[in-house]
Amino acid sequence: MIKYIINTTSASFGNMLTVAMGSLFLPFILLLPSQILLTNLLTDAPLLTISTDNLDEESLRDPKKWSIGLIARFVVFFGLISSIFDFLTISFLVYLLHSGPELFRTGWFIESAMSEILVTFSIRTKRKFYESRPSNLLAVASAIMISITLFVVYTPLGSVFKFVNFPLWFLAIILGIVTTYFFLVESLKHIFFSRYEVYL
Repeated sequence: MIKYIINTTSASFGNMLTVAMGSLFLPFILLLPSQILLTNLLTDAPLLTISTDNLDEESLRDPKKWSIGLIARFVVFFGLISSIFDFLTISFLVYLLHSGPELFRTGWFIESAMSEILVTFSIRTKRKFYESRPSNLLAVASAIMISITLFVVYTPLGSVFKFVNFPLWFLAIILGIVTTYFFLVESLKHIFFSRYEVYL
């Protein structure tokens, strides 16, 4: 339950902050309503399988207490990191590539969906991500949703959601941003967990 709560709320907080701030200086809305719903569907599906996730041995040694205050700190800490990388993507798409609304929304859709799915594998554990094995169902569901994210963009289905085809070099840069985001979270989580005892 804690894993689901901290993943969902930190991502939602980061997205809410990005949308609120972005609306102040962008001449168009960041995502259309149908695109927001699609993003939520794709990112929530893997989290529904987190009830099958493996727990690290040290998490099972002693009873743990819930702390709303610690969860709130977690949400703000990782939500702000998410927003920073959202703004990095926005700056890249708008100010460097001068993307129109359709291309911008396509890029941000991919970045938002993939980063939220992938970061789960970092913040689901206090260990280094490769030292804690996720459940098979979580891993498979995440891989499927990432594949569907790209499938929607690169097939005629994308036009239904007002997406446009991404050049592969464009996609490579978005993937680079997502990868950088993942490893920054992986590094900073050890600082957070060394200060705060959050039950995972």
